[in-house]
Amino acid sequence: MHFTGDLEHKIITNPFFFKTEKTYLRAQIARIVHSTTIIPKGQFKTQPENEKELDENPDADNPFVPPNSLKMGSADNWVHYPANILKCNLTALKVDIPEGEENGETLKKAEAADP
Repeated sequence: MHFTGDLEHKIITNPFFFKTEKTYLRAQIARIVHSTTIIPKGQFKTQPENEKELDENPDADNPFVPPNSLKMGSADNWVHYPANILKCNLTALKVDIPEGEENGETLKKAEAADP
């Protein structure tokens, strides 16, 4: 698929894309940004109650010290940020939890289907 430059141009593809070129362009930009944005490993910690959520508030007792430039040359010292795009084309699951459900079974099923 190539871009025509006309943002209102209808996309004709297989598989079917139901929007215009501006929506497709926005989707491509989102995929590129989420695939290429990286940060030094250890800059953010995961939240204790949810391992998939990052705690973006820096720890005052243990501030992050960036590695030296020699260590930054290794790919092992970098991680993706923010979270990847899910199969449902979102960055976070949106699940309607039924009333009366306490243990989050619906959310667990949704996360298992789209890890």
